[in-house]
Amino acid sequence: MLTHSDNTCMLTNMLPASLLLGGLLLYGAGAAAQQPTAPLPATVPAYEPPPGKPYFTQPAEAGAAAVTAGLVVDNETGQPLAGVTCWIRGTRLAVFTDCNGRYRLPVPARYLSRRGQVKITLSSIGFMGQALRLDARLTEQPVVRLLPDTRPLY
Repeated sequence: MLTHSDNTCMLTNMLPASLLLGGLLLYGAGAAAQQPTAPLPATVPAYEPPPGKPYFTQPAEAGAAAVTAGLVVDNETGQPLAGVTCWIRGTRLAVFTDCNGRYRLPVPARYLSRRGQVKITLSSIGFMGQALRLDARLTEQPVVRLLPDTRPLY
């Protein structure tokens, strides 16, 4: 039987207590199997991201000339897609859709065309990416339907 406490799983009533040693399950018999040969580290080193700028940067809404917003849904089911990357083409300025499939992407003036349009790309794992040219002055929010990517991996 598995019991959960403080986000840890402990086996109870399935294995003898002699096999559980400090949260480690050791296989084998005798005292040698119960004693670890090398001490465990006191702490696990934290992941350090590589130095430099992150790949995507979220643009500030305060300095934006326009804001594009919309909804991203699955083309087959019509369900909103969370975690879709929406970025301005040719830049690293990006946002992700929320749990309701909505995004809000501030666009600096230098990325707007003379007609007030902006090129954005939407992509997610398991779906085909889509490039759009949107009018940044629109008040209505476009609904973008992403197609599933069913190509084989090879």
